[in-house]
Amino acid sequence: MKLTTIIPVHNAEKYITATLDSVLQQDLGNPEELEVICVDDASTDASVALIKDYQQKDSRIRLFLNEKTRFAGACRNKGIEEAHGDYLHFLDADDLVEKGAYQKYLSIAEQAGADMVKGCAVCFDNETGELSDTPLFALSDVPAECFDKVLNFHQAPEIFSHISVVPWNAIYKRKFILEKGIRFNDLICVNDRSFYSEAVFTANRIWLTHEQIVRYRVNNSASLVGNRARNFHCEFDSWQLIMNQCTKYNIQGRELAIVMERELIDIFIWYRKYKKIPEISEEITAQTQAFAQKLDISPLEAFPPSFKWYYDYLTFLPEFESLTKNYNNITQFKKQAKLIMPQCTTLADFRHRIQEAPATDSTSKRSGVLKKLLSHFKH
Repeated sequence: MKLTTIIPVHNAEKYITATLDSVLQQDLGNPEELEVICVDDASTDASVALIKDYQQKDSRIRLFLNEKTRFAGACRNKGIEEAHGDYLHFLDADDLVEKGAYQKYLSIAEQAGADMVKGCAVCFDNETGELSDTPLFALSDVPAECFDKVLNFHQAPEIFSHISVVPWNAIYKRKFILEKGIRFNDLICVNDRSFYSEAVFTANRIWLTHEQIVRYRVNNSASLVGNRARNFHCEFDSWQLIMNQCTKYNIQGRELAIVMERELIDIFIWYRKYKKIPEISEEITAQTQAFAQKLDISPLEAFPPSFKWYYDYLTFLPEFESLTKNYNNITQFKKQAKLIMPQCTTLADFRHRIQEAPATDSTSKRSGVLKKLLSHFKH
C-alpha cells in the first residue's frame, strides 16, 4: 500500500464528506494503494454517522473512536500506529486534497527516496470561497535553488523557518517516522510544531516542491485553531518541547539561534494578536510576561534576532525603562530600534547603540503612552 491518509475528526459534520471525497477521488492507479484512517475525537455531532455511511460504500476507510477528547495530536498518533501505507499524509477534517496531488507527491517521494516531501498549499475562505496564499504556504521566501533537490536541516537550516510547520502540506515516509520514533505531542493545540522540528532535525532526505497538496479552509469558526487563544499556555509548552529536542539532537550555535528565532516569532505574533481580545488580554499578557522573564536568550547573543519579536520581548524586561530613557515616546524608541538592530553584530551591541543614540530633549515629558506602558509592565 502506497499511502495512508490520517484525519483527526471532531464535530466536522459540515465538512467531512467533502474532505473524504477529495481523498477518495485521488488516482493512484490501483484504488487499493490508498487507505483512509479517521480518528474521531469524541464528536457530539453527526461526524461518526457520516463516516460510517462512507464506509458502507468504500472499504478503504477505517474508523477509530476516542471515548473522550484527546485532541488532534493523539488522534494523529493513533493513525500512525494503525497505518499500512508506505507514506503518510495528515489531513484536517475540514480541508481538501488538491486533484491529482497524491500521485504527484508519491512520484516525487519514490524517485527521490525522500523521508518527507514538503510542498505548497492554498487557502480558501469558508464564507466567500476566495482563494489566497501566504509566504509560508506558498514557500515564496524559500530560494529557488532549494527546490527539487535532496536537502537536510544541517545543509540549510534557515530555509526551514520559511516553511509552514503544519503537517498537512507534506507526506512522510512511514518507515522514517517509526524508526525515529517521531510523534505529535498531546497538547490541546500547537501539537504540530514539535513534530515538524523533530522530523526536520532527523530527516536525511527532504524534498521541497512547488506542487500544491491541500486547499486549506480559513474563516471557519468551528476550526480547532480557535482553541489556541483559550489555551495560550500551549505555546510555551511547545517551546520547551522543541528546546528539549535541540538538546537531544545537539542543535547548537547558529542552528539553535535559527530554531529559537522561528519559535519566538510564532509565540509573539500570536501574543500580539490575542492580547487585543479584551476577555483574555490580561491572562495572556501575564503568561507571556512570565515566559519572557524566565527566557534564556544567551544562544542568540551572537546572532542578533529580528525585530519581529525582540521588541515585544524587551517590553517585559526591567531594563526596558533604561533603554527608553532618551526617548520622549514609545513610537520614537521603536523607530530608532528598528533602524539600529540590522546594523548590530550582537545583542550587547544593540543595547549599547540604542542607549547611546542621539538623545531627545531630556527636559520634555515622556508621552502618556510610554508612561502607561511602563506602568502596565511594572505591575
